[in-house]
Amino acid sequence: MKNKLKQLKEAIKGSRFKEAFTMIEMLIVLGIVALLMVIIIPNISGQKQRIDKQANENITEIVSTQANAYYLVEGSGQAVTLEILVAEGYLTEKQAKEAETRIGDQLPSLLANP
Repeated sequence: MKNKLKQLKEAIKGSRFKEAFTMIEMLIVLGIVALLMVIIIPNISGQKQRIDKQANENITEIVSTQANAYYLVEGSGQAVTLEILVAEGYLTEKQAKEAETRIGDQLPSLLANP
């Protein structure tokens, strides 16, 4: 019986994974990963906000420029709409939809006759 117990102890001792990670090593790795996530995630959301802001500025400039071009070329005294700009070829459908989505509240002032 003692012999079998000794063999069992030897088997358990010999079967240990000597190359496995310890709990401390795993906690250190998880800490590093968490630190990297804390650094990276705010940068990603900040980048998205900068991209959205730039897109809003771009579509505002496009609509304003095209409305002014319409007034210069057509010489019309009537107020222009996105539909008129699309119908006359000053804006594409995609640009008009983007303008409605991004800067819908600013459109009346952008489309007003200068």
